Amino acid sequence: MKGVLIAGVIAAFAITVVDSLNCTQCHVFNSTCDDNVTECEEAGSLSCVESSVSSTLGGFLHLYQNKFCSESNCTENSTEVAFTVRIFDDQRFHFASQCCQGEACNGTHYESGTQESTNTQCMSCYDYNQTRCEEKPQQCYEGEQCVHIIAELTNGTGRVELKGCSDISNSTCQFLSAENTTVGEFVFMSVECTQSTEANSTTVTPSSIETSPTSVTTTTSMGIRASFTSSIFGSLLLLKLLF
Repeated sequence: MKGVLIAGVIAAFAITVVDSLNCTQCHVFNSTCDDNVTECEEAGSLSCVESSVSSTLGGFLHLYQNKFCSESNCTENSTEVAFTVRIFDDQRFHFASQCCQGEACNGTHYESGTQESTNTQCMSCYDYNQTRCEEKPQQCYEGEQCVHIIAELTNGTGRVELKGCSDISNSTCQFLSAENTTVGEFVFMSVECTQSTEANSTTVTPSSIETSPTSVTTTTSMGIRASFTSSIFGSLLLLKLLF
């Protein structure tokens, strides 16, 4: 009888399989990643993370994608942050990041707002590493609000400031408004959202918006950073996106 029990235990261990995490993994500039999913080599990887930036700041199109394995413990469901900031002269900065617990992501699901102009105006500008931000009025589309965003790379090598019209949701704004919120390779140092009209302007505060954000990354789940090879490579990221 004892021998049967021992044999059963051995058999149980023999058929026990520890599933490894498979994620899409790539890091590219001005190109797009393929959808090939590969096994994570990093020990302790729990989540797949996908981040992307599409920018026409400076009048040139720049694309950036980084998809990698992470030790971050995301929530059970995939979580996303995605928004666009429109600057003057039809210059845009689109940011998207998604963290998926224990499985490969299916891509960030993002839908821009309507393109119907309103009477709402926001002062808009952008700067890099605290250069002068010369503000100009920007006509907003329906569903957009004014934003003022200051963010830097997680390695501290670059800083960007954005002002303009954005389709950012109130829940996302509330999440990012917490000081030094990390998402992807960026630390959002300051995020302010205001809903403006010709008659008045009202600042969106945590007490005036919903307290249950949907499809928004939590601080712990998105407390990740890419494995940059050097601080010089990090500097090139913002330089490529902004100029």
